[in-house]
Parts: sequence; C-alpha cells; structure tokens
Amino acid sequence: MANFFSASQEEQQEILLTFWQRFKVLIIGAFLAIAVIIVGRDFLISTSNENDFISATLYQQYLETDDESSGNQILDNYPDSIYSDFVRLNEAKKNFINQEIEQAIDLLEAVIANNPSSSVEFNPIRAAAQTRLAKIYLQEEDYEKVIIVFGENQILTSSMYELIGDAQNNLGKYSEARTNYMLALQNSTNQASRALINMKISDLEGGEIE
Repeated sequence: MANFFSASQEEQQEILLTFWQRFKVLIIGAFLAIAVIIVGRDFLISTSNENDFISATLYQQYLETDDESSGNQILDNYPDSIYSDFVRLNEAKKNFINQEIEQAIDLLEAVIANNPSSSVEFNPIRAAAQTRLAKIYLQEEDYEKVIIVFGENQILTSSMYELIGDAQNNLGKYSEARTNYMLALQNSTNQASRALINMKISDLEGGEIE
C-alpha cells in the first residue's frame, strides 16, 4: 500500500487495473453475496410478518365465530406458532368439558412439547398446559403422572406446587406433600388460595409422616 500511495497517477491506475483483473471474480462474488444476504433477510422478515398477520387474523376469526375450520387451518399451516398453542389450549378445554379426556390430554401434551422447559425463563403457555393437564390427571386419580407433568429444573408457580402436593398427599407421601404445600404458600399472594393451602397443611397433621 505504501508503494501505491507513492506511485504516480498512471502507475496507480495500472496497479488498480492489475488488481481488478486478478481479483474481479472475487470482488463481484462478494458484492453478489452481500446483495443476496440483504434480499434474503428482507424476504424472511417480510414472510414472517405476513405469516404472523395471517395467523393472528385467523385466530381472531376463530375466537369470534368459534369456527373449528379456522382453528384447524392455523394448526395445519402454522403448527409451531403461538396461535396454534392458543387453539390447542382452547380445544383441550372444550374436549374436557365434553368428557373427551384423551383428546384433551393429547392437545395439552402437544402444547408442552412445543414449549421446551427452562430453568431460567418462565413460559406462561407451557405452565398453563401443564397445570390443566395435571388437573385432569388429578381428577382421573393418576397421581404419579401429576408429578411427572412438572418434571424437574423449571420455574413452578403456587398452583403447580399445590397440585404436586395434592398428588403426593393422595399417594401417602405426606412429608413431601407438606414441603410442596409450604412452597405453594410462599409463592401465593391470593388470600383465598393461602387459606385453602393452610387447611390442606393442617389436614396433613393427622397423617403418618415419612
């Protein structure tokens, strides 16, 4: 580069011409690659925004009309979107009310699978699906599955701790049930819920402690 700046104008032009002839393919390729990246990025952003708008519109239509076909269209075309999870949660609720328990379980499990567990960040959609699924298992007296639903290494809410405590209480694991009821109590700010949890803890006093 020092030779370039000290060269005459004609020499500089000759150096530039030589440089261009030697590296023009690489230079053109680099510019084309940059152009492709920019166009591709803009296309992906545009497509993503368009998909979000379409799925949001379909979900709004689904809510307003309770149109199952709109819900199915979201599930088919946007299976991994947040709106698909909303549809699954709503359909699971309807299945449960209609005593279609297995269908409700399948939908809730799909939501959970679509929202991986995290020990750092709380996921409200995953939590809602887990809580509803645990309540179903509790009603079906499948207590071990209630505990399995919540797994390990994730942030739990007061309701989750309480459901685990209910399951352990029914399994005769009174000491573990008390621990989870206490955790539920610590994480609850609702006075009615706290009163109910305290009653459950009091009821454990007569049980055999492990």
